[in-house]
Amino acid sequence: MWNNLIKIGGTAMILNELVKKASQIKQSQENAVRRTRTKNIAIGAGIGTFIGVAAGILFAPKTGKETRQQIVEETGKVAKSVKKNMDAVKTKIADSAKETGSKLHEAGAQGVDAAKESLKEKEDKQI
Repeated sequence: MWNNLIKIGGTAMILNELVKKASQIKQSQENAVRRTRTKNIAIGAGIGTFIGVAAGILFAPKTGKETRQQIVEETGKVAKSVKKNMDAVKTKIADSAKETGSKLHEAGAQGVDAAKESLKEKEDKQI
C-alpha cells in the first residue's frame, strides 16, 4: 500500500512540474502575441501616416510636375523606411520564435528526464 502511495506521489510531482512548465511557456507565448500586436499597430500607424501624406500631396495646390516629383521623393523615403522597419520586425519575430522553440524543447526534455528518473526510482524500489 505504501509503495502505491509513493508511486502516486512521485507521479503527481512530475505532473505538477509539467503543468508549471506548460504555464510558463503559455505566458511566454502570450507575451510574444502582445509584442506582435504592438508591432502590427505600429505598422498600421505607419501605413495610415503614408496615406495621409499622400492625400495631402495630391490635394495640395501645386503644378502637376511638382506634385509628381514630390510623390516620387516621398515614396522613395517611405519605401526605404518600410524596408528598414520590416527587416527589424523579421529579425525580432525570428528571435522570438527561436526563443519560444528553445523553451519548449527545454521544458519537454526536463519532463522526459523527470519521468525517466521517476521510473528508474520505481524500478529500483521494486528490486
